[in-house]
Amino acid sequence: MYLEAMNRLFVLLLVLVFPLSGNAQRVGLVLSGGGATGFAHIGVLKALEENEIPVDYITGTSAGALVGALYASGYSPWEIEAMVTSERFLLMADGEIEDIYKSLIHQPETDAGLISYRFDIDSVVERLLPTRFLNTTALDFELLRLLGTNPQSSIQTFDSLFIPFRCNASDITTKSAVLFDSGNLNEAVRASMTYPFFISPIEVDGKLLFDGGLYNNFPSDIMYNEFDTDFIIGSNVSYNEPEPTRNDLMSQVRNMFSTYSNYSLPCEQGIIIEPDLGDEVGTFEFEKISRAIEIGYETAMQKMDSIKMHISLRVSQAELSNQRRKYQQSKSPVNVSTIQIENLPDDKQNYYVRKLQRKVGVIAYEDLQKRYLHVYQGEEVESLFPLLEPETDSTQRLRLWVNREKPLKLTFGGHYSSRPVNTGFLSLSYSDFRVTPLTIYGNAYFGKFYGSVKAGFKLFLPTRHTTYVEPVFVRNRWDYFKSFATFFEDVKPSFLVHNEMFLSLRFNSPLGPRGKLALDFTYGNNDYRYYQSDAFTNLDTADYTSFLYYTPGITYVMDKLNRKQWESAGSKLVFKTRYVYGIENTRPGSTSTESEETTDFRKWVYFTANYKKYFVSRGPYRLGILAEGTWSFQPFFRNYTSSLLMAHSFQPTPDSQTGFYNDFRSNKYVGVGLINIFTVRDLFDVRLEAYLFQPFYRINLVDGEVVEGSLLEARFGMASASMIYHSPVGPIRATANFIQSQSILDRFSFQISFGYILFNNNALK
Repeated sequence: MYLEAMNRLFVLLLVLVFPLSGNAQRVGLVLSGGGATGFAHIGVLKALEENEIPVDYITGTSAGALVGALYASGYSPWEIEAMVTSERFLLMADGEIEDIYKSLIHQPETDAGLISYRFDIDSVVERLLPTRFLNTTALDFELLRLLGTNPQSSIQTFDSLFIPFRCNASDITTKSAVLFDSGNLNEAVRASMTYPFFISPIEVDGKLLFDGGLYNNFPSDIMYNEFDTDFIIGSNVSYNEPEPTRNDLMSQVRNMFSTYSNYSLPCEQGIIIEPDLGDEVGTFEFEKISRAIEIGYETAMQKMDSIKMHISLRVSQAELSNQRRKYQQSKSPVNVSTIQIENLPDDKQNYYVRKLQRKVGVIAYEDLQKRYLHVYQGEEVESLFPLLEPETDSTQRLRLWVNREKPLKLTFGGHYSSRPVNTGFLSLSYSDFRVTPLTIYGNAYFGKFYGSVKAGFKLFLPTRHTTYVEPVFVRNRWDYFKSFATFFEDVKPSFLVHNEMFLSLRFNSPLGPRGKLALDFTYGNNDYRYYQSDAFTNLDTADYTSFLYYTPGITYVMDKLNRKQWESAGSKLVFKTRYVYGIENTRPGSTSTESEETTDFRKWVYFTANYKKYFVSRGPYRLGILAEGTWSFQPFFRNYTSSLLMAHSFQPTPDSQTGFYNDFRSNKYVGVGLINIFTVRDLFDVRLEAYLFQPFYRINLVDGEVVEGSLLEARFGMASASMIYHSPVGPIRATANFIQSQSILDRFSFQISFGYILFNNNALK
């Protein structure tokens, strides 16, 4: 009797002193928020699994909600690591989509725009500021695939996941946390990740929800209240904001947008792992996720002996893998049989249903993703958010929220240089749809060297593939100077002024994922004022040539370049052919050898192709090539200068497009070049380019007559060296150029500039 009592007392003492030793069966894991730093939780999970520590329940906030939901949905830490460190995820984290899904048909023509603002007609000031900097449409669709098809989704409780799970978001109206224990998992995680001003909020059950970290960044209390745990492991990478100071505005703002979070555990039976990322990984430095995972793993391993002292139960990795495989096999594949558009009037819903459904039948994930991202790229769409709901026949219904873009877009830009080629840019467009989308646009370039106005609209047709017709009016003016002067030199009078005005009707159709085919019919007039001698003065009168024409043409573009100018990756192919018929009228000036006004009919066909590709990418080095060729049956015009003006030109660098170079003009030529780029994180480039221009036949002046030169009689070179910083607004660069065969003074030039050298399209070229 005495011995039995002593044994009972000994057992009681063991339980009191070591309450969990050898008895822990239910382990909870709490994951804090933290942006990119939150991916350190993956390293913690890797350490736990390697040491066979089981996890029975998970709660998470923000980034912790994402990592926790993936783990709770049957993905291993190594699978999650592969997902979030992939190039695909990094693109989505930047609000971009993969090249294979980009649709050239939806991209506007390149212009010199630098900054754009979207706004509504009825509220210009209030809605001018953006509500987010990152568009998560592509990421939202990826979360649908990863989290939206869990087994027993008809029950829609998070207890039915591979590991029971909870997460939280924030209701800024009631200033309270919102708990998610059921519903659509991808929706709950997306709400928990909505970092203010960085990611746009979503509505859940009529409530506009933001990042869960605003009011509870370490949901240990949720773990304690929701689950019956024996031991809690916390992984925390966050902290409370320091108290605001009088002279630190940002500290005041940060404190206004967050509340105090308790980063402790509500019970004694637990341990907290706190990876110290210090200055190594910032909140938005998603390119450093791998380092965050390493630090999380190392910190967890330092705590592993303490964790093992309290948790005796072990689950082998082989057993976990087997359980995960069975769980994943029970998931339903994405097969959408019904599409339901939310938050739009009925007449506008039908358009998107047609674009996504196209025909009656079940849509598998890959096809659905292509259609979804294609619709997203429309000018009138701001973002999309998808949910899946099970149907009775093992298929799903896609519920899609189409968030309309603000209809008006105002864009500012231009090119501002130390050379006299400064150009401002302004554009305004309106995009909306009734039965089909419609975009009305207009822009203007203004400067001494180049001025232009352009107006038109795109009317999208109710076809299976996205097509549109585009009437457009363009008026261009180029004013070339005699000198390749710098901003600080006196500019001599213009020696050539080119005016162009045309009306065009185009039909645009996609041809491949990144290709576009355009058919057009254009009617226009070019006029040129020029001197036929370098020795002209302000007292001389210029020659005048006009060309009134019509021209049908075909253009094919395949564009995969990563930037609209000074790119460093991708490829681009442009092929054009055009028939031209017109009337030339020439009126001689005081520097001409002729005195009579003449009129001539001209007609010809030309073919031109341009191909650029970056095919080497090793560390910081990029190597690209450019090849261009033109074969035109264009006849000579009345005099040498007008023949050069109407000829095709080789202008491989942006700066070469701001000068008039006789020796780089011909109706039959090839041009080739190499582009060498040394880049730092794709933000700062040292760019070295060299090109060779080979005319098959030069345009020569012999005894006052325009004649065709001998085959391959001469060739000319062009080179440039640039340092370019690709700022968030636009490129800032310093460039030195060499143009062979110009006068000695004009062969070399240097400039510092900001912005893009881009023009409205030219009808004949």
